[in-house]
Amino acid sequence: MAPLLSALVLLLAATAAVLAKSASKIAGGVPSSEHEFPYQISLQLDGRHFCGGSLISDRFVLTAGHCTGALLSGLTVEVVAGEHDFSAPSEHAQRRVVDEFWVHEDYVVGMVAPNDVAVLRVDRPYELNEFVGLVQLPGKNVLHDGTCVISGWGSVSFNAYPIYPDVLQKAYLPIMDQEQCVKIWEGGPVADSNVCAGTVEGGTGVCSGDSGGPLVMEGPEHKEQVGIVSWGGVPCGGPNNPGVFVRVSYFIDWIEDKLARKD
Repeated sequence: MAPLLSALVLLLAATAAVLAKSASKIAGGVPSSEHEFPYQISLQLDGRHFCGGSLISDRFVLTAGHCTGALLSGLTVEVVAGEHDFSAPSEHAQRRVVDEFWVHEDYVVGMVAPNDVAVLRVDRPYELNEFVGLVQLPGKNVLHDGTCVISGWGSVSFNAYPIYPDVLQKAYLPIMDQEQCVKIWEGGPVADSNVCAGTVEGGTGVCSGDSGGPLVMEGPEHKEQVGIVSWGGVPCGGPNNPGVFVRVSYFIDWIEDKLARKD
C-alpha cells in the first residue's frame, strides 16, 4: 500500500510555521559542502524559504508549477542564488526578484498533477562565478538511468511535522523503474512526463520545502538536470514512497521557448 498522498505535501508544510531548526539531514541525506551546488536557488517570501529551483540561464530559473502560488497572488518573490546556510548569510549570495513567469498551460495550479513545471525570469542577470552557476539541461526526451543527487532546504523530518535545516542538504537517489513507480502510486498522477527516484526500502527522499528543486545527474564533464521535485507522500523517505519529479527532458521545447523571452 503506497503512503498517503497528500496534495502538494512538499509545499504546504514548507509554508507553515517552522517548528524547529536543524543542521541535521534532509530525510536521509547529509549537509552539502559550501557552494557545492552553485545552480541551487532558494525562492523566498518575506525572507523565508518556501521552494527550490535551479539556475538554467543568467536570468532564468526552473522550478515547479505549484511553487508559483505567491506569484499568481501578486506577491513579490525573491530568487536567491549562492546561498548555503540561512543562519549565516553568504556574502556571495545574489538576490533578485521575479519580473515574469510562465506555468505550463496543461498544469492545474494547486493540484498534484503532471506538467508541474514553471520558468521564472528575474529582473536582472546574475553574475556567474564559482558561487553562482548554471546546471545543464538535457537533450529532448532523454531517458536517464542511474543515481542522481538532490539538493534543498526541505524538511529533515521523517514524520508529518517538518523540521527545516539552515544548511543546504543533499542526498543520492537512484532513478526508479517507471512501471514500478506507477504500480506503487497506483491511482496517483504519475505520467510519462514524470520520473521517479528512490528505493522501495526508503530511508532517503525529498520532503516539504524541496519542491521545485533539482534532481541532477553528475558527470565528469557537466551536471545535467534530470528532474524537478514535484510531489511525494507522507512520511518523507518512507518505504514505498519514491519522490515524483517532472522529467525535464520531456519539456525541453517548452523551456527553450521561455528562455528566448529575455524582454
